[in-house]
Amino acid sequence: MDPLFIQNSILSLVLGFLIGLQREMHTIYSHKVQDFGGARTFSMIALFGYLSAWSSTFFPYFFLISSIVIGLLLIAAYIVNSVSIAEKGATTEFAALVTFVIGGVLSFSLPIFAVFITIIVLFVLNIKDTVKEYEQTITKKDLSAAILFLIMTFVILPILPDRAIDSMGLVNLYRIWIMVVLVAGISFFGYIAIRILGATHGIGVAGLFGGLVSSTAVAMSMARKVHENGLLVKNLALGITLASSMMLIRAGIEMWVINPSLTRPFLIPIAVGSLAGYGYIAMLYFTSKKENISQNIEFKNPFDLKEALIMGIVFGVTLALISLSNRYIGDMGVYTVAFVSGIADVDAIILSLSSLARNSLNPTTAQYAILIAIISNSFAKAALVLFFGKMGLFRLVVMYYLISIGAFAATALMMV
Repeated sequence: MDPLFIQNSILSLVLGFLIGLQREMHTIYSHKVQDFGGARTFSMIALFGYLSAWSSTFFPYFFLISSIVIGLLLIAAYIVNSVSIAEKGATTEFAALVTFVIGGVLSFSLPIFAVFITIIVLFVLNIKDTVKEYEQTITKKDLSAAILFLIMTFVILPILPDRAIDSMGLVNLYRIWIMVVLVAGISFFGYIAIRILGATHGIGVAGLFGGLVSSTAVAMSMARKVHENGLLVKNLALGITLASSMMLIRAGIEMWVINPSLTRPFLIPIAVGSLAGYGYIAMLYFTSKKENISQNIEFKNPFDLKEALIMGIVFGVTLALISLSNRYIGDMGVYTVAFVSGIADVDAIILSLSSLARNSLNPTTAQYAILIAIISNSFAKAALVLFFGKMGLFRLVVMYYLISIGAFAATALMMV
């Protein structure tokens, strides 16, 4: 007997058994009436799928006929169960149909594909309770934002011309929109994480994921809170520094997406700066009072259409300023733009420099300008902490910047 036939027959039984076992356990823990099939039934369905596909080698339409038969049986099972059960979904029936296909895949391709599909099915079936929790957290506006992201990425971006549309060669709508999608996408991840986990869970969540959305918003919000309870200054510094720690990581991602070759000299400096910064954050954590501070920080949804258009204009203006400065003033003009732009927003200048370094801008000039922008943005946030908070909080935060950004800058100067 063919060893491959024996192997796939046994594997189909095992994969079907796993899916059926998950369905049985779900029924037990949900205190529901037993559905039409369990572990043994699903094992047979998977084996039937494999045997049907295997038999199609001798009877060309056997798998097609078997698919129709299993489909009709599952429809009948759904109808019968719907009559006897008050709350009835179709998840088990569709899972059974996929199980039949998994069995068939074993005959048509390598076993790894069937195993992969089984793992995905088990994961999806097992997240029902988590999805229900998320449904209560995610709003209709958040869903609309996600749809807008898909439209921006897969509808608008492909139709934009990848060339300058003006006589001076300053405005490339395709490159500008890529930047908008990238920054808004990173921010949206942090925004959804905050929505799901809740900023009220405390400093860690508000700092890390809030830093992906807007570390400036985190810094201002937590700096204000120091006036409510000055004894928790280290806790608040912890949140601000955690948010700021995401800046180097975020900058590395943005450079890598737009211009991978420009990113290489920054890999070690980003790692060194991040490790140094997290070492200081660890010290703050272990020496601070272990109190949970509620952080109801209001973040704007980064996929609001108005916000996206404003972001596009900012990127377009930044690109134009850097191009004109490089063209008519030289490196010092680029550095000046980087310093001024970095005070307000580090994303626009980093992405603009990364994009221009692929063509008209000297990569070394771009790297120094990125370094200037990151330093400028860091101390601008420190100034905000001083303005909205107190001197004690400012000292702790500025020490983080001196350690983390100082280590980053020193290493970068040696690498560039």
